Amino acid sequence: MLIAYLFKEENRFDVAEDVLRKHTTRALSIISIHEIHVYSIKFGVENKFLEVKTLLHKLLKIEPLNQDICFKASHLRKTYKLPEIDSLVLATAVCLKYKHFYTFDKDFKELNNNVIEETLVHYLT
Repeated sequence: MLIAYLFKEENRFDVAEDVLRKHTTRALSIISIHEIHVYSIKFGVENKFLEVKTLLHKLLKIEPLNQDICFKASHLRKTYKLPEIDSLVLATAVCLKYKHFYTFDKDFKELNNNVIEETLVHYLT
């Protein structure tokens, strides 16, 4: 979702902006920072990412990985057949008991509106 917001993806920017405005508690897994950086390199906009990186730390709480998150990710990966990175990102929200998890990532389409422990998954289209 943050990729859509940062890189102003057509048709997704407004949705992402609405979600960010709607919630006062905003967090991001450190794995998402890695994923966004990878995309910025892939699409030749790394300089833009580096410009907004500092802003990310002001707008969002960046959540580090820990052993509990890694173990939860292993179970989420197996149970929901998620890719490794996606399972780590979701596990961060679940372990830290965030109430909402928003994503445009198609790997979460089947989990839309499912509650995993205390976290409601929102797949945005």
